[in-house]
Amino acid sequence: MIQLIAEGLSFPESPCWSDRDNRLYFVEWTGDRIWTVREGKAQLLFNTEPGGGPSGLCQDKDGNFWVCLYSNRKLVQYSPEGILLQAFATFREKSFRGPNDITMDSSGEIYFTDGGDYEEDWVSGRPAGALYHLDPGRTLHRLDQGLCFPNGIAASPDGKILYVAEHRKNRVLKYHLATGSQVSHKEVFFILDDQCLLEPDLAYELGPDGMGTDDAGNLWVAHYGGGKVVQINDQGTLLKTIHIPRGRKPTNVKVIPTKGMLYITEAEYGLLYAIGLGE
Repeated sequence: MIQLIAEGLSFPESPCWSDRDNRLYFVEWTGDRIWTVREGKAQLLFNTEPGGGPSGLCQDKDGNFWVCLYSNRKLVQYSPEGILLQAFATFREKSFRGPNDITMDSSGEIYFTDGGDYEEDWVSGRPAGALYHLDPGRTLHRLDQGLCFPNGIAASPDGKILYVAEHRKNRVLKYHLATGSQVSHKEVFFILDDQCLLEPDLAYELGPDGMGTDDAGNLWVAHYGGGKVVQINDQGTLLKTIHIPRGRKPTNVKVIPTKGMLYITEAEYGLLYAIGLGE
């Protein structure tokens, strides 16, 4: 069963499940807001800074939210009440180009993508994106650079693998983590199909957006412009394709195995879907 929880949102992104709070959170990129879902309905939690463009979201063990503010080019931490606690806007005194998506592994290590400027990097396809790690001591490390608009990011359940969507190349990269701040190997993990639902002049937008892993280590990928979500096992084999009933631009996913649910955000119509995986 596919349930529509909300519609008319302003570019919803990054559904984040909180075991701590037993609820879902998500952001509105062009709405500058963070939402939660209570009793099957979306409710506003708090506003982020005006024009910030929240696009990535995760929650730490203390209940604080880490948010990628794409438009304002920084990574910030908010309290559960929406109070700004800290912000990161540079690496080695050079500004970020547009932090996009974020993930936190089971040990609390934070990883995020710096996709790049919309016009200069996404539209053009220029390889100006980077991948970062923020360690528990709040020191930033750059794991990779020269990527073509890195977007979604997900860690394997054991924390040994990091998946990154290279949106403008329509593929997913796989990084083997030597330590939290170093990668030992990088490879192309999966290339998505080129079945674009968008107008020809927007075909460049087709690509993997947000991602997430389940307890079995399978990767779920929102195919922006393709109107679907795909499930891939840890060997890179396509297992399942779910076409959403409305909207061509799924932006992100969250699998909640304990609930048997898959949440999908969609940008064209501002939708939040919940899909029962066991049905």
